[in-house]
Amino acid sequence: MQNPKTISPIERQVMASVGAVYFARTLTGTTALKVYAFILSMWVVGRLVWVSKVFANFVEVEKGGLSAMSNFVLAAFEHTHLGVQIALLVAGVAFVSLAVEAVRKLSQPAHSYSF
Repeated sequence: MQNPKTISPIERQVMASVGAVYFARTLTGTTALKVYAFILSMWVVGRLVWVSKVFANFVEVEKGGLSAMSNFVLAAFEHTHLGVQIALLVAGVAFVSLAVEAVRKLSQPAHSYSF
């Protein structure tokens, strides 16, 4: 009988293949793709919009109350380029999808395996 601490070359190859498949599935899973979409869309927004100026203007508008803030956000969104609007929509959808997934996973009871 073979010593359990020694691994044959075939077992090593099989385990390496299983590890590679698991790693590839993790990188291309739906959660990972949502994270990639969120990060990429936020990067696009950062490249297309002068974000610090938007925040500086928002601080000034914030003093006007909730209605002024909502008007500012809607006007800022309406007067941006189509690429920025699409990137913001993608980021919003990805964020909401990730949040729903997180709440769903956190609300599930922990699995207990019994034999």
